[in-house]
Amino acid sequence: MIYSVVDELGSISIHAHRPVPWWSFTKTVLATIAMRLCDNGKLNLDSKLPEKPFTYRQLLQHTSGLNDYSFLSEYHQAVAENKPSWSVDTLMNKVKVDELRFEPGCGWCYSNVGYLLLRLEVERIYDMTLSEIITAFLVKELSLTSVSLVEDLAAFNALQVGPKDYDPNWCYHGLLAGNLEDAALFLHYLMNGNLVSQNALIEMQKLYKLNVDVGERPWTSPAVGLGLMCNQDANLDTVGHTGMGPGSVIAVHHFKLQKPKTVAVFKQCQDQGVVENKAVILARAGS
Repeated sequence: MIYSVVDELGSISIHAHRPVPWWSFTKTVLATIAMRLCDNGKLNLDSKLPEKPFTYRQLLQHTSGLNDYSFLSEYHQAVAENKPSWSVDTLMNKVKVDELRFEPGCGWCYSNVGYLLLRLEVERIYDMTLSEIITAFLVKELSLTSVSLVEDLAAFNALQVGPKDYDPNWCYHGLLAGNLEDAALFLHYLMNGNLVSQNALIEMQKLYKLNVDVGERPWTSPAVGLGLMCNQDANLDTVGHTGMGPGSVIAVHHFKLQKPKTVAVFKQCQDQGVVENKAVILARAGS
């Protein structure tokens, strides 16, 4: 297990330089990019996507009604057999993208497909590829130089985590990789108001409460914001995101303690609770 902790002043107390897959923490980055477009007047959270019945806010908060490929046994079998990812058109046909699970805004269902649609919209509005956007924003602007978009087998195998020859394009919204120091710093910058306006940050933290059994995970009052997994409890107030893919888990969370801390933890396992509970322990140490 490797980890990195950033305190309220931005000082890094534990270093972790090895690049690892960020899995669904990529969603937090995508959401931040979308909120910057809102700040610039190029995107309206409550406008519907072109020719779609749901809004950008609903995509970001998983309340769009969209289905997801994680429900398809065919998807899990293909990943287990290290098969190449489907084309986007094939994916959309298999998940029956136009057949919503519920009316937009009238339920909640975690959907990677929703973030794929968000990625396509972000690329359309910027008129840039996601890789180009990441280079301009995270690498050049924020100097998070370890971060890149993993787009082929060679790049994923170079990380030396999980199964060999996993096609990273199964993460249709994009798979970022970078060291834990940069993951923690990104969330630290976001929560300290360095990346989006105060109004945008407030919108990102408007919560949809979840009535779910989290098992051994530490969250007592789970909720979701826009690209953020949250726990709003007096004893454990957190904002961030956990991600899991074949062979590994990453948890990147900001803890609103008396002395706030942002923690990133990574382990080659398939147990989100183990990684998240380690993040809680690290955050509370010395607080």
